[in-house]
Amino acid sequence: MLELKGVKKSFDSFTLEIDLKVADGETLALVGPSGCGKTTVLNLIAGLAEAQVGKILIDGDDLGAVAPWKRRIAMVFQDIALFPHLDVGKNIAYGLFIQGVPKAERRRVTAEALKTVRLSGYERRHVDTLSGGERQRVAIARALASKPRALLLDEPFSALDAPLRRELWQEFPDIRARSNAPCVFVTHDREEAATLGDRIALMDAGRIIESGAARELFLAPKTEFGARFLGAGSIIPCIIEGNSGEHVMLHCSLGRLAVSRGFVYDEERPLLFIPYDALSLTCHSDLSFSALVRKSVFEGERQIVELQLPDGLCISAQTSPRTEVPAQDTYQRWFINTALLRLVRSTLHAGV
Repeated sequence: MLELKGVKKSFDSFTLEIDLKVADGETLALVGPSGCGKTTVLNLIAGLAEAQVGKILIDGDDLGAVAPWKRRIAMVFQDIALFPHLDVGKNIAYGLFIQGVPKAERRRVTAEALKTVRLSGYERRHVDTLSGGERQRVAIARALASKPRALLLDEPFSALDAPLRRELWQEFPDIRARSNAPCVFVTHDREEAATLGDRIALMDAGRIIESGAARELFLAPKTEFGARFLGAGSIIPCIIEGNSGEHVMLHCSLGRLAVSRGFVYDEERPLLFIPYDALSLTCHSDLSFSALVRKSVFEGERQIVELQLPDGLCISAQTSPRTEVPAQDTYQRWFINTALLRLVRSTLHAGV
């Protein structure tokens, strides 16, 4: 178990304050916009930066006074950072060499690590002859070979082209399964986080705003920030009119609605999250509204349609790529599945 307890680090006007737990064998995807502190969290865990307050623990051991090279934490960077003067085998075995592991054992572990990343027989290959995907696999093999107590990855696939990145996304869970170490995977890519993370922690301005399973955060975010950054949908203000059993009665640009009581919301600034798939051109409820089609964007596996409501607010809906979207600047009736609507807590600024 990897734990960060009350960890605090300040840089000029930026302050990171974080509590975090990652179980053995779990991959936590740490997600957020650039500059929110994701890489700083990794540096604190690895010992490349020092926390001013709080504790960093692995299996209960406090790492505060432990030098970085003694923490047995493996880190894979975006730029890979393989040693250009060493072949693949020596790159992977370097950490074992530093630890004083006998040569025969280094060879055995290196071969095992290469097999794990599907590069058996690459020991004598020079790193300059490898493709981008092969280099990234070698970097991961090097990290796993040292039998780390924790595995840290800082946007390791971001420099790869889309097809190769998706290929490695498919391979990563099998590779990851060879180590039971807790893993923190930093990314700003929402799809990557959903694909690779057992759990997602959404971060902004040095704080974790909310965390949970990918499906929960994408389809039912608890906060305004979570809905805007991860949620596949739109947010509009509303007025709470009362409660009825398990539902909240509200009024918004879509009309009067009854939605699930769901999560805690801001009484002074209640907000309604409307997932893309809560709106449909085909009738699946008694509730509907008319909206002006502003534009539609074809995204391969789906189409996103921007709609302007009568009061001027704009929201988005999702349709199948095979669905014929009404022409731009025409009015169309849309049906609402209220079971998918959620109230979210207001987060006017980061860190709330």
